[in-house]
Amino acid sequence: MNPQMEAEQALLGALLLAPDQLDAVAGWLEARHFYRPAHAALFEVLLAQHEAGLPALASSAAGDRSAWATQAMAAAAGAVPGFSPGYGHTLIAACPVTDHAAAYGRMVLETAVRRQVHEHAHRLLHAARTGAVDGTLRLTTGLRDAIGELASSWGSLESRARRATGPWPPEPPQRGVEESLQEERALLASLTALPREVRDITRWLHPADFLDPGHQAVYGALAALGHRGEPIDALTVLWEIQHRGALASGTITADAVRSITRSGFTGDPGYWAEQVLQASVLRSATAAAGTVRLLSLDASLPAARLLGSALHALRDTEAVQKRWLVATATSTDEPADSQAETREPRRGAARTRTLAPVPSTGTAATPPPSPSQQAACARTPIKSTH
Repeated sequence: MNPQMEAEQALLGALLLAPDQLDAVAGWLEARHFYRPAHAALFEVLLAQHEAGLPALASSAAGDRSAWATQAMAAAAGAVPGFSPGYGHTLIAACPVTDHAAAYGRMVLETAVRRQVHEHAHRLLHAARTGAVDGTLRLTTGLRDAIGELASSWGSLESRARRATGPWPPEPPQRGVEESLQEERALLASLTALPREVRDITRWLHPADFLDPGHQAVYGALAALGHRGEPIDALTVLWEIQHRGALASGTITADAVRSITRSGFTGDPGYWAEQVLQASVLRSATAAAGTVRLLSLDASLPAARLLGSALHALRDTEAVQKRWLVATATSTDEPADSQAETREPRRGAARTRTLAPVPSTGTAATPPPSPSQQAACARTPIKSTH
Protein backbone atom coordinates (compact mmCIF):
# COMPACT_ATOMS: atom_id res chain seq x y z
CA MET A 1 0.00 0.00 0.00
CA ASN A 2 1.30 3.47 -0.88
CA PRO A 3 1.89 6.11 1.83
CA GLN A 4 -0.99 8.24 0.55
CA MET A 5 -3.55 5.49 1.21
CA GLU A 6 -1.98 4.77 4.59
CA ALA A 7 -2.46 8.43 5.51
CA GLU A 8 -6.20 8.25 4.71
CA GLN A 9 -6.61 5.12 6.80
CA ALA A 10 -4.57 6.52 9.70
CA LEU A 11 -6.59 9.74 9.77
CA LEU A 12 -9.96 7.98 9.75
CA GLY A 13 -8.77 5.52 12.39
CA ALA A 14 -7.68 8.41 14.61
CA LEU A 15 -11.06 10.11 14.22
CA LEU A 16 -12.91 6.91 15.09
CA LEU A 17 -10.80 6.42 18.21
CA ALA A 18 -10.70 10.08 19.29
CA PRO A 19 -13.65 12.12 17.93
CA ASP A 20 -12.31 15.29 19.56
CA GLN A 21 -9.53 15.25 16.91
CA LEU A 22 -12.12 16.38 14.36
CA ASP A 23 -11.70 19.91 15.66
CA ALA A 24 -8.13 19.86 14.31
CA VAL A 25 -9.13 19.02 10.70
CA ALA A 26 -12.78 20.00 10.22
CA GLY A 27 -11.95 23.58 9.27
CA TRP A 28 -9.81 22.82 6.20
CA LEU A 29 -10.18 19.15 5.18
CA GLU A 30 -13.11 18.12 2.98
CA ALA A 31 -14.52 14.78 1.88
CA ARG A 32 -13.51 15.48 -1.76
CA HIS A 33 -9.86 15.44 -0.70
CA PHE A 34 -10.01 11.68 -0.11
CA TYR A 35 -9.13 9.37 -2.99
CA ARG A 36 -11.28 6.38 -2.03
CA PRO A 37 -15.07 6.98 -2.12
CA ALA A 38 -15.52 4.82 0.99
CA HIS A 39 -13.10 7.02 2.92
CA ALA A 40 -14.85 10.17 1.71
CA ALA A 41 -18.24 8.80 2.77
CA LEU A 42 -17.00 7.89 6.24
CA PHE A 43 -15.43 11.32 6.69
CA GLU A 44 -18.74 12.98 5.73
CA VAL A 45 -20.51 10.85 8.34
CA LEU A 46 -17.97 11.86 10.99
CA LEU A 47 -18.39 15.53 10.09
CA ALA A 48 -22.18 15.20 10.32
CA GLN A 49 -21.91 13.60 13.75
CA HIS A 50 -19.50 16.33 14.79
CA GLU A 51 -21.92 19.07 13.71
CA ALA A 52 -24.83 17.29 15.44
CA GLY A 53 -22.93 17.46 18.75
CA LEU A 54 -23.22 13.83 19.78
CA PRO A 55 -22.66 13.02 23.47
CA ALA A 56 -19.49 11.11 22.59
CA LEU A 57 -17.78 14.42 21.80
CA ALA A 58 -17.88 15.53 25.41
CA SER A 59 -14.52 15.27 27.14
CA SER A 60 -16.11 13.31 30.00
CA ALA A 61 -17.79 10.79 27.74
CA ALA A 62 -14.90 8.41 27.33
CA GLY A 63 -17.19 5.44 27.83
CA ASP A 64 -19.34 6.48 24.88
CA ARG A 65 -16.49 6.56 22.35
CA SER A 66 -17.30 3.04 21.15
CA ALA A 67 -20.85 4.14 20.35
CA TRP A 68 -19.44 7.02 18.26
CA ALA A 69 -17.32 4.66 16.16
CA THR A 70 -20.05 2.02 15.82
CA GLN A 71 -22.64 4.55 14.70
CA ALA A 72 -20.26 6.15 12.18
CA MET A 73 -19.27 2.81 10.64
CA ALA A 74 -22.90 1.70 10.35
CA ALA A 75 -23.88 4.96 8.62
CA ALA A 76 -20.97 4.67 6.19
CA ALA A 77 -21.86 1.04 5.42
CA GLY A 78 -25.37 2.16 4.50
CA ALA A 79 -24.10 4.97 2.26
CA VAL A 80 -21.35 3.16 0.35
CA PRO A 81 -21.75 -0.36 -1.08
CA GLY A 82 -18.85 -2.55 -0.09
CA PHE A 83 -18.04 -0.67 3.11
CA SER A 84 -18.45 -2.93 6.12
CA PRO A 85 -18.13 -2.25 9.84
CA GLY A 86 -15.25 -4.69 9.81
CA TYR A 87 -13.29 -2.30 7.56
CA GLY A 88 -13.73 0.32 10.25
CA HIS A 89 -11.70 -1.85 12.60
CA THR A 90 -9.01 -2.06 9.91
CA LEU A 91 -8.89 1.74 9.88
CA ILE A 92 -8.54 1.86 13.66
CA ALA A 93 -5.69 -0.65 13.53
CA ALA A 94 -3.94 1.49 10.85
CA CYS A 95 -3.66 4.54 13.13
CA PRO A 96 -0.23 4.83 14.79
CA VAL A 97 -1.05 7.73 17.17
CA THR A 98 -4.47 9.35 17.55
CA ASP A 99 -3.02 12.72 18.58
CA HIS A 100 -1.33 12.99 15.16
CA ALA A 101 -4.63 13.27 13.29
CA ALA A 102 -3.85 16.80 12.03
CA ALA A 103 -0.56 15.61 10.52
CA TYR A 104 -2.34 12.74 8.79
CA GLY A 105 -4.92 15.21 7.50
CA ARG A 106 -2.19 17.35 5.94
CA MET A 107 -0.89 14.26 4.17
CA VAL A 108 -4.36 13.59 2.76
CA LEU A 109 -4.70 17.20 1.60
CA GLU A 110 -1.24 17.25 0.01
CA THR A 111 -2.09 14.12 -1.94
CA ALA A 112 -5.34 15.74 -3.08
CA VAL A 113 -3.41 18.83 -4.23
CA ARG A 114 -1.03 16.72 -6.29
CA ARG A 115 -3.85 14.62 -7.74
CA GLN A 116 -6.03 17.58 -8.78
CA VAL A 117 -3.13 19.48 -10.34
CA HIS A 118 -2.26 16.36 -12.34
CA GLU A 119 -5.85 15.92 -13.54
CA HIS A 120 -6.16 19.52 -14.74
CA ALA A 121 -2.74 19.42 -16.42
CA HIS A 122 -3.59 16.15 -18.17
CA ARG A 123 -6.78 17.60 -19.64
CA LEU A 124 -4.93 20.71 -20.81
CA LEU A 125 -2.21 18.60 -22.42
CA HIS A 126 -4.78 16.55 -24.33
CA ALA A 127 -6.57 19.67 -25.61
CA ALA A 128 -3.32 21.27 -26.76
CA ARG A 129 -2.05 18.14 -28.49
CA THR A 130 -5.31 17.66 -30.41
CA GLY A 131 -5.35 21.26 -31.64
CA ALA A 132 -8.40 22.43 -29.66
CA VAL A 133 -7.54 26.12 -29.29
CA ASP A 134 -10.72 27.16 -27.47
CA GLY A 135 -10.41 24.20 -25.12
CA THR A 136 -6.75 25.02 -24.54
CA LEU A 137 -7.61 28.57 -23.50
CA ARG A 138 -10.44 27.42 -21.24
CA LEU A 139 -8.44 24.65 -19.57
CA THR A 140 -5.44 26.91 -19.01
CA THR A 141 -7.70 29.26 -17.06
CA GLY A 142 -9.20 26.27 -15.28
CA LEU A 143 -5.77 25.04 -14.21
CA ARG A 144 -4.80 28.47 -12.86
CA ASP A 145 -8.12 28.73 -10.96
CA ALA A 146 -7.66 25.26 -9.52
CA ILE A 147 -4.16 26.15 -8.34
CA GLY A 148 -5.53 29.26 -6.62
CA GLU A 149 -8.27 27.27 -4.90
CA LEU A 150 -5.84 24.58 -3.78
CA ALA A 151 -3.41 27.20 -2.48
CA SER A 152 -6.26 28.65 -0.42
CA SER A 153 -7.05 25.21 1.03
CA TRP A 154 -3.39 24.48 1.72
CA GLY A 155 -2.79 27.89 3.23
CA SER A 156 0.42 28.83 1.41
CA LEU A 157 2.07 29.01 -1.99
CA GLU A 158 5.84 29.05 -2.48
CA SER A 159 6.97 31.35 -5.28
CA ARG A 160 10.31 29.60 -5.78
CA ALA A 161 9.97 27.43 -8.88
CA ARG A 162 11.13 23.84 -9.19
CA ARG A 163 12.38 22.46 -12.49
CA ALA A 164 10.63 19.38 -13.81
CA THR A 165 12.68 16.22 -14.11
CA GLY A 166 11.97 13.07 -16.04
CA PRO A 167 11.24 12.24 -19.69
CA TRP A 168 11.21 15.45 -21.73
CA PRO A 169 9.89 16.98 -23.89
CA PRO A 170 6.29 15.72 -23.86
CA GLU A 171 4.70 14.51 -27.06
CA PRO A 172 4.24 17.42 -29.50
CA PRO A 173 0.83 18.58 -30.74
CA GLN A 174 -0.70 16.47 -33.49
CA ARG A 175 -0.54 19.52 -35.75
CA GLY A 176 2.19 18.72 -38.31
CA VAL A 177 5.58 20.32 -37.91
CA GLU A 178 6.03 20.66 -41.67
CA GLU A 179 2.66 22.39 -41.94
CA SER A 180 3.74 24.92 -39.33
CA LEU A 181 7.02 25.54 -41.14
CA GLN A 182 5.18 26.12 -44.43
CA GLU A 183 2.89 28.63 -42.76
CA GLU A 184 5.90 30.44 -41.30
CA ARG A 185 7.58 30.65 -44.70
CA ALA A 186 4.35 31.89 -46.29
CA LEU A 187 4.05 34.63 -43.68
CA LEU A 188 7.65 35.80 -44.10
CA ALA A 189 7.36 35.87 -47.89
CA SER A 190 4.07 37.77 -47.73
CA LEU A 191 5.42 40.33 -45.27
CA THR A 192 8.44 40.96 -47.48
CA ALA A 193 6.16 41.51 -50.47
CA LEU A 194 3.62 43.56 -48.50
CA PRO A 195 5.68 45.37 -45.84
CA ARG A 196 2.93 47.76 -44.78
CA GLU A 197 1.48 44.91 -42.66
CA VAL A 198 4.66 44.49 -40.61
CA ARG A 199 4.07 47.10 -37.92
CA ASP A 200 0.51 45.95 -37.21
CA ILE A 201 1.38 42.25 -36.99
CA THR A 202 4.44 42.75 -34.80
CA ARG A 203 2.18 44.18 -32.08
CA TRP A 204 0.96 40.68 -31.25
CA LEU A 205 3.26 38.22 -33.04
CA HIS A 206 6.75 37.76 -31.57
CA PRO A 207 9.82 35.99 -32.99
CA ALA A 208 9.54 33.34 -30.27
CA ASP A 209 6.22 32.24 -31.81
CA PHE A 210 8.11 30.76 -34.77
CA LEU A 211 9.12 27.12 -34.59
CA ASP A 212 12.24 27.41 -36.77
CA PRO A 213 15.16 29.50 -35.40
CA GLY A 214 15.99 30.71 -38.90
CA HIS A 215 12.43 31.92 -39.35
CA GLN A 216 12.71 33.69 -36.01
CA ALA A 217 15.76 35.54 -37.35
CA VAL A 218 13.99 36.59 -40.56
CA TYR A 219 10.92 37.80 -38.67
CA GLY A 220 13.09 39.66 -36.18
CA ALA A 221 14.79 41.46 -39.06
CA LEU A 222 11.42 42.36 -40.62
CA ALA A 223 10.17 43.65 -37.27
CA ALA A 224 13.30 45.76 -36.72
CA LEU A 225 13.12 47.31 -40.20
CA GLY A 226 9.43 48.03 -39.77
CA HIS A 227 9.96 49.58 -36.35
CA ARG A 228 12.63 51.92 -37.72
CA GLY A 229 10.54 52.76 -40.78
CA GLU A 230 13.25 51.58 -43.18
CA PRO A 231 12.64 50.04 -46.62
CA ILE A 232 11.81 46.35 -46.66
CA ASP A 233 12.70 44.03 -49.51
CA ALA A 234 14.68 40.82 -49.96
CA LEU A 235 18.04 42.59 -49.85
CA THR A 236 17.36 44.87 -46.89
CA VAL A 237 16.08 41.92 -44.89
CA LEU A 238 19.22 39.92 -45.69
CA TRP A 239 21.39 42.88 -44.72
CA GLU A 240 19.56 43.29 -41.40
CA ILE A 241 19.92 39.58 -40.63
CA GLN A 242 23.63 39.88 -41.27
CA HIS A 243 23.88 42.82 -38.88
CA ARG A 244 22.03 40.87 -36.22
CA GLY A 245 24.59 38.04 -36.38
CA ALA A 246 22.27 35.27 -37.55
CA LEU A 247 24.41 34.46 -40.60
CA ALA A 248 27.65 34.34 -38.61
CA SER A 249 26.12 32.11 -35.95
CA GLY A 250 24.78 29.66 -38.51
CA THR A 251 21.17 30.20 -37.48
CA ILE A 252 20.24 30.62 -41.14
CA THR A 253 22.14 30.86 -44.43
CA ALA A 254 21.99 33.67 -46.93
CA ASP A 255 20.56 31.31 -49.55
CA ALA A 256 17.76 30.30 -47.17
CA VAL A 257 16.93 33.95 -46.54
CA ARG A 258 16.81 34.66 -50.28
CA SER A 259 14.62 31.61 -50.87
CA ILE A 260 12.09 32.84 -48.31
CA THR A 261 12.04 36.55 -49.04
CA ARG A 262 11.99 36.21 -52.83
CA SER A 263 9.04 33.82 -52.93
CA GLY A 264 6.65 36.66 -53.64
CA PHE A 265 3.17 37.35 -52.31
CA THR A 266 1.64 34.08 -51.02
CA GLY A 267 -1.53 35.35 -49.35
CA ASP A 268 -2.86 37.63 -46.65
CA PRO A 269 -0.08 38.16 -44.07
CA GLY A 270 -2.67 38.60 -41.32
CA TYR A 271 -4.08 35.16 -41.98
CA TRP A 272 -0.67 33.49 -41.96
CA ALA A 273 0.31 35.40 -38.82
CA GLU A 274 -2.76 34.06 -37.00
CA GLN A 275 -1.88 30.53 -38.09
CA VAL A 276 1.67 30.93 -36.77
CA LEU A 277 0.40 32.34 -33.47
CA GLN A 278 -2.17 29.57 -33.13
CA ALA A 279 0.57 26.96 -33.50
CA SER A 280 2.57 28.82 -30.85
CA VAL A 281 -0.43 28.75 -28.49
CA LEU A 282 -0.70 24.99 -28.83
CA ARG A 283 3.04 24.36 -28.49
CA SER A 284 3.43 26.56 -25.41
CA ALA A 285 0.37 25.00 -23.75
CA THR A 286 1.72 21.53 -24.48
CA ALA A 287 5.04 22.41 -22.87
CA ALA A 288 3.41 24.04 -19.83
CA ALA A 289 0.93 21.21 -19.25
CA GLY A 290 3.68 18.62 -19.64
CA THR A 291 5.84 20.45 -17.11
CA VAL A 292 3.01 20.73 -14.57
CA ARG A 293 2.09 17.09 -15.00
CA LEU A 294 5.68 15.99 -14.37
CA LEU A 295 5.85 18.20 -11.29
CA SER A 296 2.64 16.70 -9.91
CA LEU A 297 4.12 13.21 -10.24
CA ASP A 298 7.13 14.16 -8.09
CA ALA A 299 6.19 12.90 -4.63
CA SER A 300 9.23 14.62 -3.12
CA LEU A 301 7.78 18.03 -3.96
CA PRO A 302 5.86 19.71 -1.10
CA ALA A 303 2.41 21.04 -1.94
CA ALA A 304 3.33 24.73 -1.60
CA ARG A 305 6.34 24.32 -3.91
CA LEU A 306 4.27 22.31 -6.40
CA LEU A 307 1.60 25.01 -6.62
CA GLY A 308 4.15 27.80 -7.02
CA SER A 309 6.09 25.87 -9.65
CA ALA A 310 2.89 25.12 -11.57
CA LEU A 311 1.99 28.81 -11.70
CA HIS A 312 5.50 29.62 -12.89
CA ALA A 313 5.20 27.01 -15.66
CA LEU A 314 1.99 28.64 -16.92
CA ARG A 315 3.45 32.13 -17.36
CA ASP A 316 4.83 31.71 -20.87
CA THR A 317 1.75 30.08 -22.35
CA GLU A 318 -0.55 32.61 -20.70
CA ALA A 319 1.47 35.42 -22.30
CA VAL A 320 1.08 33.79 -25.72
CA GLN A 321 -2.63 33.28 -25.15
CA LYS A 322 -3.11 36.95 -24.25
CA ARG A 323 -1.56 37.92 -27.56
CA TRP A 324 -3.81 35.43 -29.34
CA LEU A 325 -6.87 37.08 -27.79
CA VAL A 326 -5.59 40.48 -28.94
CA ALA A 327 -5.00 39.20 -32.46
CA THR A 328 -8.42 37.56 -32.80
CA ALA A 329 -10.49 40.14 -30.89
CA THR A 330 -13.24 42.00 -32.74
CA SER A 331 -13.91 45.58 -31.72
CA THR A 332 -17.26 45.98 -29.94
CA ASP A 333 -17.48 49.58 -31.14
CA GLU A 334 -18.21 48.52 -34.71
CA PRO A 335 -21.78 47.68 -35.79
CA ALA A 336 -22.55 43.99 -36.12
CA ASP A 337 -23.01 44.32 -39.91
CA SER A 338 -19.61 45.96 -40.22
CA GLN A 339 -17.98 43.17 -38.20
CA ALA A 340 -19.56 40.54 -40.45
CA GLU A 341 -18.35 42.36 -43.56
CA THR A 342 -14.83 42.48 -42.12
CA ARG A 343 -14.74 38.80 -41.19
CA GLU A 344 -16.28 37.33 -44.34
CA PRO A 345 -13.48 38.34 -46.77
CA ARG A 346 -10.94 36.81 -44.37
CA ARG A 347 -12.92 33.53 -44.29
CA GLY A 348 -13.21 33.48 -48.05
CA ALA A 349 -9.51 34.12 -48.43
CA ALA A 350 -8.74 31.35 -45.96
CA ARG A 351 -10.82 28.86 -47.94
CA THR A 352 -9.15 29.64 -51.25
CA ARG A 353 -5.59 30.21 -50.08
CA THR A 354 -2.83 27.75 -50.97
CA LEU A 355 0.85 27.57 -50.22
CA ALA A 356 1.66 26.72 -53.83
CA PRO A 357 1.32 29.45 -56.52
CA VAL A 358 -1.69 28.93 -58.80
CA PRO A 359 -0.64 28.81 -62.47
CA SER A 360 -2.38 31.28 -64.75
CA THR A 361 -4.64 29.80 -67.44
CA GLY A 362 -4.86 33.00 -69.42
CA THR A 363 -8.69 32.97 -69.36
CA ALA A 364 -9.31 34.88 -66.14
CA ALA A 365 -9.27 38.64 -65.98
CA THR A 366 -5.98 40.09 -64.75
CA PRO A 367 -6.45 41.67 -61.30
CA PRO A 368 -5.16 45.18 -60.73
CA PRO A 369 -1.58 45.31 -59.37
CA SER A 370 -1.19 45.54 -55.63
CA PRO A 371 0.67 48.47 -54.03
CA SER A 372 3.70 46.26 -53.47
CA GLN A 373 3.68 45.15 -57.09
CA GLN A 374 3.41 48.76 -58.24
CA ALA A 375 6.36 49.66 -56.04
CA ALA A 376 8.31 46.73 -57.44
CA CYS A 377 7.63 47.87 -60.99
CA ALA A 378 8.74 51.38 -60.11
CA ARG A 379 12.05 50.01 -58.86
CA THR A 380 12.63 47.92 -62.01
CA PRO A 381 15.30 49.54 -64.25
CA ILE A 382 14.19 50.51 -67.76
CA LYS A 383 16.08 48.69 -70.46
CA SER A 384 17.62 50.77 -73.18
CA THR A 385 16.34 50.25 -76.74
CA HIS A 386 19.65 51.30 -78.30
